[in-house]
Amino acid sequence: MLRLAEPRFGPEALEAIGQVLASGHLTQGPVVAEFEAAVAAFCGVRHGVATTSATTALELVLAALDIGPGDEVIAADFTYPATGNAVLQRGAALRLADADASTYCVAPDAIEALLSPRTKAVLAVDVFGLPADYAAIEPLLEHHGVPLVCDAACSLGGALDQRRCGSFGRAGCFSFHPRKSLTTGEGGMVVTDDDALAERMRELRNHGTRREGWRSTFVEPGFNYRMSDLNAALGLVQVPAHESTVRTRNALAARLSAQLERVDGIRPQHVPVAALHPYQAYVVTCDPALERDALIAALREQGVESTLGTYAMHAEPAFARACGTAPGDLPVSDALARSTLALPLHQGLTEADIDTVARALDAAVRQLPAR
Repeated sequence: MLRLAEPRFGPEALEAIGQVLASGHLTQGPVVAEFEAAVAAFCGVRHGVATTSATTALELVLAALDIGPGDEVIAADFTYPATGNAVLQRGAALRLADADASTYCVAPDAIEALLSPRTKAVLAVDVFGLPADYAAIEPLLEHHGVPLVCDAACSLGGALDQRRCGSFGRAGCFSFHPRKSLTTGEGGMVVTDDDALAERMRELRNHGTRREGWRSTFVEPGFNYRMSDLNAALGLVQVPAHESTVRTRNALAARLSAQLERVDGIRPQHVPVAALHPYQAYVVTCDPALERDALIAALREQGVESTLGTYAMHAEPAFARACGTAPGDLPVSDALARSTLALPLHQGLTEADIDTVARALDAAVRQLPAR
């Protein structure tokens, strides 16, 4: 089976884990600090604050911005529901913004239409790794004085106009889940240039503590969102090669896109000229005449793993109740949730594997009955 993602580690990962085990310091410690510094430097920002996941990274930023009941947060609708969960866990009202049909990222005009005096933050999402339209979103929110928080869960190594993902807005939040191109097993990180925000997040992630010499003082209610040195060691050994990883994924994506031009009814995610897509996932849109779920089953029969792209949050029961929405209220996002298909793409694949994926999808499309 050609898998969607396949984490691979070399002997340096085992050596790094062994060093942590030998040190006796397993929880957040010196290796976490090294990993934070390495990722922040990679993104071109001053601070990294490691967490247990991208979800807790988002929650941490929102908490540090004092967002809670009575506030509104606008978020991209076409995304994994963790984005919306982070807002609802803070007790804030979630306002969902529709997507752009070609890039799948949140549409700037959809954000603008939802802005109100109660808006305390906007969560843009780098969908499947592609940077959102920050050239439009950043100045819009600066004009209104609303903080931009980037759900960059998938976009480590991506860029827009030579600025790396993680350097946009007040903060960017990464995921190091096993489907990501750099994984720590489980884990996440907030990166930011905001000194005060970084300091507060460091306190909040560790039970709201502030170190004063050898003693901890509890300055406000906080969380336990600490990353372990074991997780950080796995991530740290991958940072030096991450640029090469992104290049490899781009080369494989280009090969797959070229071959899919010959497959009727399949359209890859559009990548603007100014954007570097790190391809955490390679996702296509299926023509309405094709039944996406049937394609998933047909591909699996040929030994190719695939799945839906991601979700339209407004159509999921939890968010329909919280936001008062119904399926189809955000039509672009709803259509994408029904028609997008994720195909295998990771740095462990060969060109021959990519050719197999393309042939399998072509065969699957041809064998489907007309709708």
